[in-house]
Amino acid sequence: VFVYMRELSGLTPKQLSEMLNISISKLAWDRMQNAGIPFVKLKEGHRGSVRYPMTKVNEYLNKNMKAVA
Repeated sequence: VFVYMRELSGLTPKQLSEMLNISISKLAWDRMQNAGIPFVKLKEGHRGSVRYPMTKVNEYLNKNMKAVA
């Protein structure tokens, strides 16, 4: 049930930063530049909660993965 709820609500910036080992500020910078992983804002305005839907995270990672030799 928890995984299902996470899928519906999405990952927080903190959760995503830990998952991908990148900083929260990098995620914020990407959002300001309209780049990076697609996100949703749950409330309008400056203080809205940001979430990253897992389906969009997976799509982005699959599209942008680079092979490491």
